[in-house]
Amino acid sequence: MQTREELYDAGLTHFAENALEAAVNAFKKLIEAYPDDTEGYIGLGHAYERLGNYDEAIAAVQKAIALDPRDPLAYTSLSICYQRKGLIPEAEDAMAQSQRLQMEAAR
Repeated sequence: MQTREELYDAGLTHFAENALEAAVNAFKKLIEAYPDDTEGYIGLGHAYERLGNYDEAIAAVQKAIALDPRDPLAYTSLSICYQRKGLIPEAEDAMAQSQRLQMEAAR
């Protein structure tokens, strides 16, 4: 079985190479093996977002938030997905939450 890092790196490599379907598959394998891996869900969300599958992207990132509601990166990712789908008020709310969490972490 591949390690978490190997699966995550495969997803990132495919994403960087714009092999988005392969990235989706790699992130899905990561999530299947490590179902609580928030970075896997965020990566999956970004791959879906690049493919234009905004509903799937939003659902993946929302899963990351459900696992770790204190992760500002997840809210930034959600904001991007909402923006791409044209849901500007939702995008602004998600970005505001990201900024609040970042400020709290800096204290």
